[in-house]
Amino acid sequence: MNFREHLQPSHSTEGSATLHTKEAWFVIFLFSFVTIMLLIVGSVGSKVLGIVFPLGALVVGWFLYFRHPAIYIGFVWWLFFLVSFVRRFADFRVGAFTESSPILLAPFMAILVCAHTLYFNLPKAREQGTAPFILALASTGYGYCVGILNGALPVKATVAILGWISPILFGYHIYVNWHRYPEYRTVIQKAFLWGALVMGIYGVYQYMVAPQWDRLWLIGSGLTSSAGRPEPFGMRVWSTLNSPGPFGDVMATTLLILFSSTSPLILPAAIAGGLAFLLSSVRVAWIGWLVGMLFISTSLRPKQQLRLITLFAVLALFIVPLSTMEPFSTTISKRLETLSDIQNDTSAQDRQGVYKRFFQSGMYNYIGDGIGLNEIVDSGPLSLVLDLGWLGTIPYLGSLLLLVTTLMGNLKKQADLFIKLAGAVLIKSMVFFLATRVTSGIHGMFIWSFLGIGLAGQNYFKYQRILQMENIVEKVEKDVEKTLDVEAS
Repeated sequence: MNFREHLQPSHSTEGSATLHTKEAWFVIFLFSFVTIMLLIVGSVGSKVLGIVFPLGALVVGWFLYFRHPAIYIGFVWWLFFLVSFVRRFADFRVGAFTESSPILLAPFMAILVCAHTLYFNLPKAREQGTAPFILALASTGYGYCVGILNGALPVKATVAILGWISPILFGYHIYVNWHRYPEYRTVIQKAFLWGALVMGIYGVYQYMVAPQWDRLWLIGSGLTSSAGRPEPFGMRVWSTLNSPGPFGDVMATTLLILFSSTSPLILPAAIAGGLAFLLSSVRVAWIGWLVGMLFISTSLRPKQQLRLITLFAVLALFIVPLSTMEPFSTTISKRLETLSDIQNDTSAQDRQGVYKRFFQSGMYNYIGDGIGLNEIVDSGPLSLVLDLGWLGTIPYLGSLLLLVTTLMGNLKKQADLFIKLAGAVLIKSMVFFLATRVTSGIHGMFIWSFLGIGLAGQNYFKYQRILQMENIVEKVEKDVEKTLDVEAS
């Protein structure tokens, strides 16, 4: 096998990505400009945006996928970061809360382009080691068929399965294109760095001001009992996401990824993101981040551990005083107190009841209800079994466990910090798995995309070592040839 071919992307694609990035940013700017203009127009423009935004995301995603593959990865992440905010502002311009907005389909439409990767690489599944991704996709296909047969509305089931298959397709795309690992790593680091800064600043602003579009969404969604009061200093922060839970997951992941960045913006991004993270009051996210930090600290080399401790200490120096000052301290301290009072915690008791019902009846659901019938349940295992049954859950979980085991088994051998942080993100997601459905949407994106980038990184450095060995052997052969030529002469 010629590993140089794998490590060198085609010149046409690479040339487009490096020499003509201005056209990529122009297309993204045009997409953003049209979005803003339609929002400014008002009610009519916002209604039109419901069609233009997801279709525009598909077109821009298609263009970037082929012409600028690294920028495409960042574009998808920013869609997930901002799409809920666009939807809320569009509702505000219309003047009414919409129960289901097509705007929210935008990131999934952009990811559907990755079906092109699946189509051209499917025959190579055994050679590439991608069979677990294919098996997981087959399990979701099974759940979709069962849902339709059990009476799920085709539109609802189709929208639901988009949330399931998109993370798998995205992770698969990243993994198959492992030769682009350095580019992907850089663009993900930048996306999460700027994401922490933007989402963190807006999250603090949201808490202190309670903008009208956020109040409208909070009242219309009926989440006032869990997401706070529609007034300043009364909301649990969800920033540009659609509720505190997903935002907590995004920020927990972001605060892990930031430790691999060397940008001078890391401190303001971590401060803004960290404060908004605390104001979200999502305890499972706090615990998940802490578990992820403990995990990564045990797998680092001494120099990396020193860097992690230094960054953590500097961050704590700024975050702790801010969190103990009003108007932040009351909200944060009350939520922290509930961590030591589980017996009187309604949320914890409800989740215990969910698991109790699961072991009484749910665990015998062999066929499953199908995708598109059940609402989100505060239990990852129960949600998975209800949707896929054991017939779909076993291959799905088996695929995940196989990929996670492969990544974790080689983690300590890796010198690259980002690969180790990908493992920490997965550990954090396992904590979320106990509390909510993590197989679709933004939660699923963290599992499958960081599996993809972690395994891609391992492949990249594996073949780099092989390439180095080939170069050494080639050099030795040339030296031997020269020696023999000299002796012959």
